[in-house]
Amino acid sequence: MNKIWIGIIVLCVVYGLATGRFEAMTSGILALPEEGLGLVCTLVFSACFWSGIMTIMYDSGLINKLAKLLNPFLRKIMPNLNDDEAYKYVAMNIAANIFGLGFAATPAGLKAIKRMKELSKEEDKSTATNEMVTFLVLNTAGVTILPTTVMAIRQSYGSTNPADFLILSFIGTLASCIFGLLLDKYYQRKAERKHGK
Repeated sequence: MNKIWIGIIVLCVVYGLATGRFEAMTSGILALPEEGLGLVCTLVFSACFWSGIMTIMYDSGLINKLAKLLNPFLRKIMPNLNDDEAYKYVAMNIAANIFGLGFAATPAGLKAIKRMKELSKEEDKSTATNEMVTFLVLNTAGVTILPTTVMAIRQSYGSTNPADFLILSFIGTLASCIFGLLLDKYYQRKAERKHGK
C-alpha cells in the first residue's frame, strides 16, 4: 500500500511540474498542515463532546432502556446468543452507531466480540460464529439517525447546513443494514443446508 501512495505522490508532482502548476502545487502543499490541524481539532472536539453525551446517556440508564427496546430485535436475528451481557454490549454498540459515534461504539463492539468468543462452541476459537458475523454486519452497515462525525466534518468545511443530508443518510444506512442482514441470513442457511443441519 505504501508503494501505491508513493507512486501517486510522485505522479502528481511530475504532472504538476510538467504542466507548469508548480506555484499552485506549492501553495496547496503549504496549506495542508493548517487544513489538517483544523480538521483534526474539529473531529477531536466533536468526539470529546459526543463521548461525554454517550457517558451521560449510559449513566442515566438511557442506553439500558435502548438495549431493552432492541432486545426483541436482537434475539430474533441472533437466536443462538443466550447471554444478557453480550446483548448489552451489542445494544450499546448499535446505540452509539445510531448517533454516528463510531469511536464510542468500538469499545462496546470489542467487548461484544470478546464475550461471543468466550461463549463460542466452535473447537477453533478463531472461527467466527453466526452471531459474530451478524453483529459485524450490524456494526458495519448500522442504521445512523444522527451522523455527528460527518456533520462535524461538513461544518469544518463551511457547510451552511451540515445536517441537510440526514434523511438520505438514514434511508441509505437503513437500506444497507436490511440488505446486509438478508445476505447474512441467506449465507447462514446455505451453510446449514451444506452441512445438513
